[in-house]
Amino acid sequence: MAALIVGGDRVGPYRDFLAGQCFTPVRHWSGRNQSEAHRPIPLDTRVVVVMVDQVSHGLARKIRRVADQMAVPVVFSRRSVGQLSSALACLRA
Repeated sequence: MAALIVGGDRVGPYRDFLAGQCFTPVRHWSGRNQSEAHRPIPLDTRVVVVMVDQVSHGLARKIRRVADQMAVPVVFSRRSVGQLSSALACLRA
């Protein structure tokens, strides 16, 4: 199961946490480049994590729209592994 993190600069702890939850590979888009708004979400992605305090509203809306079309769950989280853990727990429940 692959995961995609959108936003953030230092995503090492989030990448490690997702890998510990059996999400491999974990891909990262910084959200800073305009080209990332036009990139397709990889087909093997099983969850998209959007770091809400690190991306623009437009990019977050687009990611949500494309992920919904692909039936991929989207988790919105601030820069906190604890909040990411809670969001994923709600997703699995």
